Amino acid sequence: MPPGTVLSANAVAVAADVERSWAYRAIKAGVLSEPCFPADVIVLKVYRVLSQFVWPDKPRQRSVKHDLDTWQLTALNATRNAVTDDRTTPETTLYVLQSATYVEHTRTDRAQLESSAPDGAQASPLDAQTVLRLPIGRWIDGLEAVVARTPRSAPRRVAVKPQGRKTPRRRDDSPGQK
Repeated sequence: MPPGTVLSANAVAVAADVERSWAYRAIKAGVLSEPCFPADVIVLKVYRVLSQFVWPDKPRQRSVKHDLDTWQLTALNATRNAVTDDRTTPETTLYVLQSATYVEHTRTDRAQLESSAPDGAQASPLDAQTVLRLPIGRWIDGLEAVVARTPRSAPRRVAVKPQGRKTPRRRDDSPGQK
């Protein structure tokens, strides 16, 4: 990807395959800022998932606006870092827990995180916890191609023409009068 590629918020939403409103919500929440860059495509995908997720033991009302929690900010920062990390491969996976975030780059690393100690003396950090597991490595791997075919600017806004009569009625034109 050419260094310094700049995208509009709309282009980031198109590349992330989400509604445009998600990009503007992310900007309002401080997750993205304009101008946007290719890494923001992956961050927006993750933001969309995390902002809607509710932990089973922490219910919250959907009708109330919520600020980002620490676990969400940590996961979003880990995602942004993974985009530029030299160790990132298509195998890279983001694990999001309420109390921690892990980015594992290989199958071996993932297996070690997901498994308890061979003798069973130590539990896995993931045991008995709800975990979001996101395949960010695959998304990052396809990022260059997605950005290459994404229009860089916002779509044109088409002026809506008012429906109905184009000229005002004259007094002697009104229906029912002769």
